Amino acid sequence: MSVSHLKITGIVGLAVVCLAASAARPVEEDMAAGAKEDGTLPVVDIPDETNIASGEPFKRWMKSLGWQSEFGSPEYFYVSEGQLHMVSKPGPVYNDRFSLAIFNREKLVEGMENKVLLRVAGGRKFRVDPREYPYIRFRMAPVQLPGEGADLLDPSRNDSAFYLLVGFDTERHEFEGRAMPETVAYVWANREWDEPVGSDSDYSEFLRYIAVGHGNDAPGAPREFARNVARDYRRLFPDSRGEVPDVIQVGLMIDSNTVGGTAKSIVHHVRFETKKVYESEFSRDGGEEGR
Repeated sequence: MSVSHLKITGIVGLAVVCLAASAARPVEEDMAAGAKEDGTLPVVDIPDETNIASGEPFKRWMKSLGWQSEFGSPEYFYVSEGQLHMVSKPGPVYNDRFSLAIFNREKLVEGMENKVLLRVAGGRKFRVDPREYPYIRFRMAPVQLPGEGADLLDPSRNDSAFYLLVGFDTERHEFEGRAMPETVAYVWANREWDEPVGSDSDYSEFLRYIAVGHGNDAPGAPREFARNVARDYRRLFPDSRGEVPDVIQVGLMIDSNTVGGTAKSIVHHVRFETKKVYESEFSRDGGEEGR
């Protein structure tokens, strides 16, 4: 295996390792205490009038919400009219990746501009019971897919314009010296898969994908999804036993570092909701849910 492959393309697992490690960190506020009387638990909920420029203004704003960059640096992220724009494209750190992979791996991990993972919920005080909040609802729009040939099922080309990572309080799986919880990733794929679920063979023990959509159909058009997290966990990890464990972390990710180019997606909101809310909301606005 070449140095470039070992240090660069194999780094997706490290990104998820960073998210897993962050689940044990304290947060300033009990996220579950933010549950609303209407039966929702907001995770990403940005007021419509919010506009935040990219670069340092975005990083300061992000930290004020308690979000953390667990891998890479959101150099090109910004907020426009309450919508989070995630942008992955090469920058100075990525352009110096081969030297950094050998001499300053920490800077590469913390500064890569075209593989960015944000922890938007997690820590010792964050815990969501799927029996109480069985659904996660999110509204997103794929805008620009990563370069041609990107394929999340191929370890050498595993890029995507959108990941929503939901980690569960499961038994831990050993990976590169870290204990990894089982994680469901809702993703936007470049191509249609033979099956709606899949995994990258390098990380399939703890990370598995559900493609909520694929391809370049109507780029920029928002899509609404409501997923039953307990059902999805059972579907992706069928060997698990007992009750579906609590959700202990939520992350957003985008990358285009293996195939190159620019990727972009927009996140309108992410929230957990009760069955009652799901049934009323879903019937009213006609969101999509995989069965």
